[in-house]
Order: sequence, then structure tokens, then C-alpha cells
Amino acid sequence: MTLKEEAYAIIDKLPDKVMGDILKDLQRKADDPITWETPEQEAARKAKEREKSMQAFLWMEEMKKKSPLLIPENYEEAYADALAEKYGLAK
Repeated sequence: MTLKEEAYAIIDKLPDKVMGDILKDLQRKADDPITWETPEQEAARKAKEREKSMQAFLWMEEMKKKSPLLIPENYEEAYADALAEKYGLAK
């Protein structure tokens, strides 16, 4: 039995009240361009997505080198000063 035949058999058993949802899902799947990709097109799309992600990662790594975090040497004192300034606390 093919996958389509299995799907048809299941659909035949289901009540009519769920057919609307099933039709919406099938239409959404049919309208999705990814559904109609060939394996070669899918591989090319995924390779392009990986390349784009790698470029973003490399850009972030480069930015990290150019702009290191500005953590003060005495961060506890800076934190206390910020709290005092925000809430008007006495040190």
C-alpha cells in the first residue's frame, strides 16, 4: 500500500467534522513552495541557508574582536553606583 492509499484509507474513516481542518492543512502544504522542491533544490536551499548562517556567525565573531565587552574592573562598585543612582540609595 502506498502512502497516498494509506492516507485515503485514514481519511475515509474520519468523521466529517474534522475534514475542514484536514483540508486547511492540506491546502497550506500544497501552497508551500518547499513542498514542490526537488531533492537537488532542497539541498541547494539548505546549503544557502547554512552559508548565510555561517556568514552571520563570522560577522558576530569579528564584531566581538573589534568591540570587546566593556566590563569595568570593579564591577561590584559600578553596580552599587548604578543602584544608588537609580533608586536614590545611600552608599
